Amino acid sequence: MFENEPGSPLPPARSFVDSDGVTWEVRQVRTHLLPERLAKLLGTEERRRPGWLVFQAAHGEKRRASPFPPDWPDLSAYELERWCMRSVRVPPAPERRREDR
Repeated sequence: MFENEPGSPLPPARSFVDSDGVTWEVRQVRTHLLPERLAKLLGTEERRRPGWLVFQAAHGEKRRASPFPPDWPDLSAYELERWCMRSVRVPPAPERRREDR
């Protein structure tokens, strides 16, 4: 599911510290790597087909960006922060599941 699984030839997760001193980890999620059950739950909406970036802060906040630049692993911390701040906040799991239906 995530790009940095062992044996994956794709870019690994990245960490960066934003201008407020918050540490974030960013990963690319690819829909074709999702378990079948999860893929069915998420559906085949156009916005999810190409995958997305997930930003997770050390304090637990999550954000999702789609579409995203293909060269995201090479972006500077400043550029990643800009993408993170423009991305959509992901609600906690119970709320998120209601949205996904």
